[in-house]
Amino acid sequence: MARIFVIDDDEQLLRMVGLMLERGGHNITLINNPLEGLAQIKTDKPDLLVLDVMMPNMSGHDLAREIRADSNIDDLPILVLTARSQEIDRATALKSGADDYLSKPVTSQELMERVDGLLAKKGGQPSPETGIIITVFGLRGGVGQTTLAVNLAAALRRASQQEVCLVDLSPSGGQAIMHMRLQARSSWLDLPAENELDWAVLKNRLIIHPSGLRVLAAPAKPQDPSALSGERAHHILNLLRHHVAFTVVDAPHVYSPAFVQAVTMADMGLHIITPEVVSVQTAVQLNRLLNKVGIQVKRKSHILNQHTPEAQLPQAAVERGLNNKVAFQIAYDVNQARAIAQGVPLTLTAAKSGLPNVVRRMAEAIWQRVSTKSL
Repeated sequence: MARIFVIDDDEQLLRMVGLMLERGGHNITLINNPLEGLAQIKTDKPDLLVLDVMMPNMSGHDLAREIRADSNIDDLPILVLTARSQEIDRATALKSGADDYLSKPVTSQELMERVDGLLAKKGGQPSPETGIIITVFGLRGGVGQTTLAVNLAAALRRASQQEVCLVDLSPSGGQAIMHMRLQARSSWLDLPAENELDWAVLKNRLIIHPSGLRVLAAPAKPQDPSALSGERAHHILNLLRHHVAFTVVDAPHVYSPAFVQAVTMADMGLHIITPEVVSVQTAVQLNRLLNKVGIQVKRKSHILNQHTPEAQLPQAAVERGLNNKVAFQIAYDVNQARAIAQGVPLTLTAAKSGLPNVVRRMAEAIWQRVSTKSL
């Protein structure tokens, strides 16, 4: 989370930009007077400044020059927003000391991309040299796997303010975008062949949530499990590993080449189970299968998710069945049904209930390990 000041004399635009940035997980201060803004920056320097150009008393260009002339604040990243879109306007903004420039009206996607870029460029947040792949998996559907993948990706985005991509590899019809009320322009099914698929092409196909989270959607209509080959899945995940800080994969619920790549390439595997006999039996069978074929999932953890009000089995019984410890237990969360209906992951709300509390802790622990190079 970065501290960002937004200075604009237009109250409506000020609130709109502030809301976009808040949805991205940032701490926002809105200021409608440039002179007051400059004084506040000098006493309480933020991580980044978003600045309008045309303002009374002091223009955005003059304010940027004042900042660059003050050795105490001259390294403050500045993003200029203006209604003018000519090349001369961009050149003037950069000459006055701005680091980047956007013309109004601005979309949430454009704004978040520029803000993330400036924060990373100026060292506002540490980032791993190579991206981390976290695969959320299990062969039993209906255990809350997609719910946890969506919420973990959103929580990682908020905790790290790094580029995070959620990848829905399901061949059974994409559910991840429904959790966030997103419209998919395309899916992994529409991507070109591997020899034509580079980062620029893949990036253009990703959907961006208002929080800044990127999403690679699954096809809306069910597909044959072989529709996504192991080679294609490997190529997609490899591109993301080299361009995105965290990739959270919602693995297929079927043992397929794409499933194998998702768990094999993972730097961390989260095996989702519920406190039910069938779920535990399915998990045991999957563990045996992975051992039999020689697949070792790195940093594998079992996550016990109680997705119904009553649990069939206590945690101790689940652990005996698995012959393994449960890393995290998530209690039934009555808020989850409403969160799905509203299209807002619980980890992006102020909810203090079971699911967001546990998943936020998971995300913060992962980010702490990555930022200290201990993962």
